[in-house]
Amino acid sequence: MVSSRITGKAYIIDTVGMGNASTIAVYVVKGARRTAVIDCGYASTYGNVMQGLRQLGVEPSRVDYLIPTHLHLDHAGATGHLLRHMPRARVIAHERAVPHLVDPTKLVESAASIFGEKLVQMYGKPLPIDKNKITAVGEESHIDLGGATLTTLHAPGHAPHQIAVLFEEERLLFSADAVGMVFPSFPTLLPATPPPSLDPAKLVQTLEMLRQTDPKMLLVPHYGVRKDVNLVLDRTREKTEEWVKDVTKLNGMRLTPEQIVEELRRKITEETGIPSAAFPGYVLVMMRASVLGILAYLNRASAPTASKT
Repeated sequence: MVSSRITGKAYIIDTVGMGNASTIAVYVVKGARRTAVIDCGYASTYGNVMQGLRQLGVEPSRVDYLIPTHLHLDHAGATGHLLRHMPRARVIAHERAVPHLVDPTKLVESAASIFGEKLVQMYGKPLPIDKNKITAVGEESHIDLGGATLTTLHAPGHAPHQIAVLFEEERLLFSADAVGMVFPSFPTLLPATPPPSLDPAKLVQTLEMLRQTDPKMLLVPHYGVRKDVNLVLDRTREKTEEWVKDVTKLNGMRLTPEQIVEELRRKITEETGIPSAAFPGYVLVMMRASVLGILAYLNRASAPTASKT
């Protein structure tokens, strides 16, 4: 089963990203008049999203909105592919994301520099999107689906072009990657801090902003429904700050990124009892990305300020 019901109007689709179940979610909200899909998954798994929609009784041609919460390929990679089957849909994205949805060349190059060419090829290639099909949003906007109102909220920190989405009537918060990752097969929270634009201070501000929306549940891309809202928000902040501190120390010891990942892996094993051999490959990929994001942040923070002319 690819898709399942969360509430009367909200649903989850497992994209089975890279062949791994319960790692990358797409969410669907069905209003009385319109339907929205929140996040899109990898380009290589858009067929699973299509299958999931049909399981929910939603023909792709009847989808009204595609809302990639940010540009990273596990969230936006399939947008253009899905749009080919959704002639009436509009893409809703933060204004800073629009140029890269129209021309994803730099997006793919950035991902390849982080994950490697081979892995990015497995993610699939995003398709360019006609600018006229995109509605750009800023700090806040509202979408009426008919008895279901979605509010988009600028949620920087993980990425400057990230938005979260609040389903107002049911107080469901689609958190995007503002919160950490907890996979069913790896039940401990990992920070989501990839390059190139991590800003820990803004991430903390975003967490507090999201807390103020008073959600009943978090609908998390990595992965699933969380009713322990405050615990997830608190743990995200704690673990992000802890990893920044640890990576700073290990980087000062001149360890390579791969060595830093191994040190963090050992620490997680000590804290949780999860054996080192039980770390799934996708967890190690995401840990490495989070370490690289923190290292990039530290490099920016230590760079000398350009003199004014």
